[in-house]
Amino acid sequence: MNFSRAQWLAARTRNAARHGLIIAGVGAIVMIATLLTFVLLPRQADRTLSRALAALPPVRDTLALQQRRARAESLRVQAEAQRDAARAAVSAALAGVGTPTDSLVAASLVPTLSGDTLLRDLAGHLARARQAPLAESFRALAVAPALQRDATLRPMVARLLDSIISIERERDASAAVGGPDARYAEQTARLTAIGAKLVALAEPLLQEQSTPPSDTLLDVAVQTASDSVAWFDARLAEAHRANDARHRRAEALRAQMQVYVPPVAMLFASLVLGVSVGFAVSLWRELRRPRVSDAQELERLTQSRVIVHYGLDRVRFGRRVRREQAAVPVLSPSAEAWPLLHLTLSHIGDMARDVQVVADRPVVAGAVGINLAAVAARESRATALVDAAQRAGALVPLLPSAALVRTDGVAPNEATNSVWDSTRALPLGRDAIISLVLPRRARYDAAARGRQIDDGDAADRLAPSLRAYDFVVYVTDTAQASAVPASADLVLCARLGVTPLAWVTRTVRMVAEQNRRIRAVVLWADEVPLAG
Repeated sequence: MNFSRAQWLAARTRNAARHGLIIAGVGAIVMIATLLTFVLLPRQADRTLSRALAALPPVRDTLALQQRRARAESLRVQAEAQRDAARAAVSAALAGVGTPTDSLVAASLVPTLSGDTLLRDLAGHLARARQAPLAESFRALAVAPALQRDATLRPMVARLLDSIISIERERDASAAVGGPDARYAEQTARLTAIGAKLVALAEPLLQEQSTPPSDTLLDVAVQTASDSVAWFDARLAEAHRANDARHRRAEALRAQMQVYVPPVAMLFASLVLGVSVGFAVSLWRELRRPRVSDAQELERLTQSRVIVHYGLDRVRFGRRVRREQAAVPVLSPSAEAWPLLHLTLSHIGDMARDVQVVADRPVVAGAVGINLAAVAARESRATALVDAAQRAGALVPLLPSAALVRTDGVAPNEATNSVWDSTRALPLGRDAIISLVLPRRARYDAAARGRQIDDGDAADRLAPSLRAYDFVVYVTDTAQASAVPASADLVLCARLGVTPLAWVTRTVRMVAEQNRRIRAVVLWADEVPLAG
């Protein structure tokens, strides 16, 4: 029976899946490491992102610019209001001109008056002098800045102002002595005439058709305020563009460098990764040292019939066990594998008396040997079970202390045999008894210390005590056991998912070199219960 590579890999995969403890252990370590990585990696990314964001240009403060722009806008509105109020005042002052000629002159002078504060002040004094030709109106007109700044008119205005003051004093003095009379009326007429001359001197200043200056006080204030508002608008637009560019760069850095893993995805990913790595480790161990995966693979290697034991029967005996008897946990009397194994070894004409049960682990060989001996004992055969394992005891770990009862009454320290201990009985009920032949403890103590044991004549020493038995089962951990007769048939035992294929191949080759035969192969597919 040749297996393809796909079948061989499938067998290794099944074996790897059986090692749940390895998968769980490695998976837990990988899962914890993955969770720590998922937790620490975003923090490292955040620190890197913080350094990258700190290297960007700082955000420009637009609030201060907006506040300063609001103040500049308020100043511009105030300047425009003052300019508009001044223009309205000039228009109201010029509205008092009565003649058509004066109206045309006033209409032509509105741009000039609205653009020059001094002329606007002079126009107000002229309007007052026309509406109220009194000494006070003439004096105010004479001291107007527009007349005083003209070097040509300044001497004449000064003489007329002196005349107005002198005549006003004489008139007031005359009125104080005799009251208003003809002299008072004459002086008032002279005062009005001098005031008319003063008005005549001032009117030409308003009638000059010169281009008004563009940088008058109110216009300059309005223009300055407008320029300030425009400058702040430009600075705000520039700051907004810079902030928008920085925001886009920061968002690009966050999208590139920021790491965020949802908790559910983090947990699920770490779980999947842990299980995957755990299974990969188990599969790697299986590929390095392949183990038995199923009965077909074992049958292909041994070229012998394979009997599979799947589980243990928890119901030990149908009747109550007597006090002097003890139930052995490894016994499974109702399992189908053991009667079938005994039947295989008891064919008519090919009945085996000496059977060697060999396994890579002594307890597995001991478990098979106990169950095989139990079936033979219940078949009314005088059965002996010999523990011939070399590395460690194969039967003692499986038998409770209450089950070990000496049948010959000889204590171990009184035995003359230096290799084998006294024979013990294992009662099974219904007068079925297995005789146990165990080696001395010194044998294993010396083996543990690395000393060689001279047991070359172990079979000769053991033969006299086994002549009275119909069926003898030798439990060993190697095919080359000196205590086993050369004529003994061999039962090869393997444990599912545990026994290496290399050990099976080596044992089969060793048996072939000894010209012996493998009568049966037992595949133990369950845990081996040890005695508590």
